[in-house]
Amino acid sequence: MAIVSCPQCNKQISDKAATCSHCDVELNKQTAESIASAGRVKRIEQAQSIQTQTFIALILFVGGFSLWYWQDTLDDQWYNTLGQGMIAVGFIWYLVNRIRLMVLKRQK
Repeated sequence: MAIVSCPQCNKQISDKAATCSHCDVELNKQTAESIASAGRVKRIEQAQSIQTQTFIALILFVGGFSLWYWQDTLDDQWYNTLGQGMIAVGFIWYLVNRIRLMVLKRQK
């Protein structure tokens, strides 16, 4: 008895199981083509999720930039610090998501 990944939910199950105990998909009726199709759909959904997060990171970055430069006041104002924090978080989040997207595209 070996442990394999479920083609639908990607969790560990027995290779002798007729159905997945996590997502209740019937494994006996799965063909190689349907397994490959499910994998492609899952990769597309992951890529779309990462792209959405990238867009949110860009909005955070631009929002922080506009908050930081909105008014010409002293640097000790709370919204200047908030804007700088938003810029840093948005930029780092954007870079991390771009790296995740590159790694996802290389996995085939």
